[in-house]
Amino acid sequence: MNKVWFWGLAVGAMVGCDSTSDAPESPSQDPTAQVDKTPAELVVDERVKRLVASEFPTLTNENAADFLMVWGSTVEEDLVVMDTKHGFIVVELFKDVPVHRANFLYKVHRRYFDPAEFTRVVPDFVVQGGNSEEERPQQLRFLIGQHTLPAEFDGDHIHTRGALAMSRSYNDNPDKRSSGYDFYIVTGRQIGPQELGKVQRDRGVTYTTAQAREYAKEGGAPHLDGEHTVFGRVVEGMDVVDKLAATPTDESDWPLTRLEVRMDWAGDSFRN
Repeated sequence: MNKVWFWGLAVGAMVGCDSTSDAPESPSQDPTAQVDKTPAELVVDERVKRLVASEFPTLTNENAADFLMVWGSTVEEDLVVMDTKHGFIVVELFKDVPVHRANFLYKVHRRYFDPAEFTRVVPDFVVQGGNSEEERPQQLRFLIGQHTLPAEFDGDHIHTRGALAMSRSYNDNPDKRSSGYDFYIVTGRQIGPQELGKVQRDRGVTYTTAQAREYAKEGGAPHLDGEHTVFGRVVEGMDVVDKLAATPTDESDWPLTRLEVRMDWAGDSFRN
């Protein structure tokens, strides 16, 4: 399988590394969306067509946010269960990040992540997935709609260990709009006061005492704050995330073994 990645702005995760190159020089780069095939290249399987209900609109940049806000207001569930080879991960979605919350629940509802796979693993940084090049997810992205989401930055939701956020492109994206499909979970590393102070100076952000303490104790990836929208957190199964993060990879951070994941709302979870 050819691996096509458009990595975004390279931001050093190590102390003193401020590279802004677009080339994928190190595993400390920010997660960004992959490039989808154009519709003309897709031959859509009839079984996949039947999976996509006709009453839903095809999502675009123009209609996605409005549709998701309305659809999300009808859904009370805020927990999603991820079933992996190493066990279950339970994530909580934040109600005060409404478009991203609704988007993730909607993709689970439409069975987009059934299955999906983690396609990028960077130890002490992130595990990333959702935008596989396999035929089924490409067909579903075409049928559900290829779209991005408006950024929903919130100073209360930062990239500490266990944060759930969406990838984005760094090319021609001044509004920092998120991918509609590609997500990541932060594993991160401990961030000391000097490094966090540098992030604050360089990026013009201010952390509370509690947030600084969490970065120092639990770790994370603060250089992604204000660059990617955090919309949830792991509430159970970080040991499973760590096992995924320990998977051997090739030179492009692609896991050498398939890391399949299936998702459902907690109310309909695999554990019931």
